Amino acid sequence: MYRTKNYRTGKILSKSICIVLISLLLSTALAGCYFFPKEEEVLAPPIKLPEKITYDTLEVTRGTIENVIRVNGNFVSINQKDLYYVKSDRLKEIYITPGQEVKKGELLAELENDSLLNEIQLQEIALKRSQIVYEDAKANYEIVGGSRTSLDLAELDLEANRIRLERLKTELEKCKLVSPIDGTVVYVANVRQGDYVNAYQTIVRVADPSQLQLRYSGDRVTVFRLGMDVVVEINNKQYEAEIVMTPAEAPDDADEETRKSVLIDVHELPEGIRLGQLASIMLTLERKEDVIVIPKLLVNSFANRKFVNVLKDDIREERDIEIGIQTNTEVEVVKGLQEGELLIMR
Repeated sequence: MYRTKNYRTGKILSKSICIVLISLLLSTALAGCYFFPKEEEVLAPPIKLPEKITYDTLEVTRGTIENVIRVNGNFVSINQKDLYYVKSDRLKEIYITPGQEVKKGELLAELENDSLLNEIQLQEIALKRSQIVYEDAKANYEIVGGSRTSLDLAELDLEANRIRLERLKTELEKCKLVSPIDGTVVYVANVRQGDYVNAYQTIVRVADPSQLQLRYSGDRVTVFRLGMDVVVEINNKQYEAEIVMTPAEAPDDADEETRKSVLIDVHELPEGIRLGQLASIMLTLERKEDVIVIPKLLVNSFANRKFVNVLKDDIREERDIEIGIQTNTEVEVVKGLQEGELLIMR
């Protein structure tokens, strides 16, 4: 019995000691917490909303579009003459200058002809001599019954000398260039006294300034057609005009410049227009009204694709389009856009 009691007492004592030790350990642990800093509460990062994208836009509208080419021409005379020699020789003198007014029949230039003038003088003497011989033979025949043969020979000699003189005078005229019309000298070849000139080389060009047409000879000649209506601008005023000649209608004997030119008749041409004066020519190739027209710079191209950027429900959208008439600044949209939609500007 004694051993049993001591066993129970020792067991109770052991439990009490364990409880005391555990309490001490907990107290010590709790007391140690005061030596560490208090942890701060970690805050969640702020939520940053993306900035709203804004676009410059252009509303799609309808309008008129024209494909117009604009070129410059200069006024030339309808009645214009190119003067040249039919034989090659050295130039004696040019008597006029560009811009000079001349009269019909006025001498403009001359080839060397001194030797020809000497021949003419000698032939005039020969003609006078044959005239004397003929008159003497004729008197002998009619008065004293002279030989008919002598009279006929004298007559033939007289006629031959007359023909030679006419031929020489014709050759002399071929050495001269005279104006066939009243007009203005618009061209003089760059040749001087003593220079050799070729047959059919244009030496002088004379034009009648009272009959004018507008001429264009640039790289867009092929787009003009006979009978087309154009608008001509002179001194900031516009006049109606018509195409009256293209290279296809140029005469076979026209000069090279004319064969490559378009001639335009300006209706109600104002007074005071000068030869060579410049004017602007406007030809409308295409025109449409009440169609969707947008700036050309808003059209994007990639391979064969053409597209624009449209703002729809505040979202950028690429839209394929088909275009019609194009100018330097605008295009017609035939498919892909509706009136009132918003295009995003670049």
